[in-house]
Amino acid sequence: MPNAQSLAVILFAILGFCIFLALGAFLGKKTDPGKLVTFAGVVALIAVVGFAIYAAYYFITLAE
Repeated sequence: MPNAQSLAVILFAILGFCIFLALGAFLGKKTDPGKLVTFAGVVALIAVVGFAIYAAYYFITLAE
């Protein structure tokens, strides 16, 4: 099982990917910014919810 620092690095890597994906598409005018921002937002939301659930499980089992 990864430690808390590894969990935070994974979360911020996913969120950073989503931000730079949306920013790159917006500045490059390759696609409609609304669609890409929506996609990046959904991926970021899934990452945050998954991180919260896994972190809660990790810290609850660590406390035992």
